[in-house]
Amino acid sequence: MGFLGEHSLEIGEGQPSPFMNECNVFQDGTTPMYRDADGTLWAMSGHSHMGSIAVFSGTCLDDMAKRWEIKTNFNVGHCDSAFDGIRYPEGVLPRGSIWPFGLYICPNTHRFFCWFHNETGWNGKGSAYDAFGLCDTPKYDSDFRHVGLMHSDDEGRNWTFDRWVLTGHEAGFTSLFNPGAGNAIGQDASQLVRLGSGDFSIFISPEDDFIYLFYDILTLDLNEQSLSKAWKRCDVHVARCRKRTDGLMGDFVKYYDGSFCESGIFGKETMILADAWHPRVVYSVPEKLYLMTSKPILSCLKHPLPEGKGFGNMVQISTSTDLIHWSNPEIVYQNGTPWGNHYNAIVSDDDTGQPSILTKNTFSFLTNHNGTDVLRYRAKLIRNNLETTC
Repeated sequence: MGFLGEHSLEIGEGQPSPFMNECNVFQDGTTPMYRDADGTLWAMSGHSHMGSIAVFSGTCLDDMAKRWEIKTNFNVGHCDSAFDGIRYPEGVLPRGSIWPFGLYICPNTHRFFCWFHNETGWNGKGSAYDAFGLCDTPKYDSDFRHVGLMHSDDEGRNWTFDRWVLTGHEAGFTSLFNPGAGNAIGQDASQLVRLGSGDFSIFISPEDDFIYLFYDILTLDLNEQSLSKAWKRCDVHVARCRKRTDGLMGDFVKYYDGSFCESGIFGKETMILADAWHPRVVYSVPEKLYLMTSKPILSCLKHPLPEGKGFGNMVQISTSTDLIHWSNPEIVYQNGTPWGNHYNAIVSDDDTGQPSILTKNTFSFLTNHNGTDVLRYRAKLIRNNLETTC
């Protein structure tokens, strides 16, 4: 019997979260949050080519409010000017947008660090490219992912771009199109192609010395003629970097072949969970387990929901005792129907502690689709035949 066989989830009605379109934010991914050393809970929402990216703060989800919209001292968009010309590790000029997915606040310097998702096929303003070549929007979502790092010394008002911190093992382009990498060799487009490292979230445990980044790698067959056939895999991997308290940030090391041993840049990586989109991890103190929320991709493509029920908008949960070995995902049902959305995150309701640490079995789900309002669902986890004290 799996975790959801041993437990039941009571999920309330959706209600507005702090992260709504009326705030000029259009969240596309899960919302990064972190509590600083003074006890303030901070969050970032939005992305750079629709509305704004804004900073929120409060004591908890109940009273968080928008504080300001961020400014960057670097450009996004066209490769001629984006990201201060700091090239992707492949040697290609960077382009496109920033999607903030990870937040950490140094306890001594109060410097904000934000890790963001970037794709080569969106908001390139004429320089965007995917696995096939230059594009307006990527065919089959076949553009290439990188993770970047930026920092702020004024509580998220102004940001400086630092560097690219995570790539896939393979080059971020194919034999069909070289986006300016010189003599570097792209992936063979006649074979399966992997789209780099991204679509991630951050887990920061107060109990150890590391920041964990859980990320996806998409695998496509470019010879197929439809998205449902072209997408072959969507797998979770993990990397980590050491927490520092001096206002500096180190590099990520990928988990590979039983240990954290490969470089975050072009290093090899070992899958830790199959068919899981946009993983997000919390730790449950009552259950003594890590919980990962994600969304199945391949099963949704092969078995879409009936018309009117959405296309694979659901959440699945996996468990672990060590952040590496995860149980088979189990889909969450409500009233006999898969429940959730494209992006799903469990967040603590507490007004103390980190939002990724559940001190009790009542908490909230935050769910959204691409650019939609983020809705909040209060939830209660109950051990079947033995209700957990909350």
